[in-house]
Amino acid sequence: MPRSSAITVKQLGRSVRVLIADDQPVIRKLVRSTLQSHPHFEVCGEATNGAQAIEETKKLKPDVVVLNVTMPVLNGFQAAREIKKIIPESAIVILSVDADKGFVEEAKKIGVRAYVAKTKAGEALVKTVEAAVLGGEDFILIE
Repeated sequence: MPRSSAITVKQLGRSVRVLIADDQPVIRKLVRSTLQSHPHFEVCGEATNGAQAIEETKKLKPDVVVLNVTMPVLNGFQAAREIKKIIPESAIVILSVDADKGFVEEAKKIGVRAYVAKTKAGEALVKTVEAAVLGGEDFILIE
């Protein structure tokens, strides 16, 4: 999480644009409503699979992409690899049911900023997305 001396998302002077990619409509809706309850976040788009997430990222150029791991067409890791190649400045947050050690290690290798369990998709997700967009060296894991 960002240190108290770090710049905050509110101090950026603009909304943080977030793309949500999950094949479950209820999860997309939950993430959208959670983020949009904070005025400094703007959900700029949604995707239902990894390939669509890549296309939407190219088109919308979000600050943060929230990706589910298990999606059709391309999974979240495959999408994350491609997104990091085409828009490396977009921070990636993985939102998954499974915080398996192997999944977390794979996320780190790809350059994902954070990994959050879906059970923590409330205020912990907000703090994690803030930290991801502000950068820093530490990988964030919320189980």
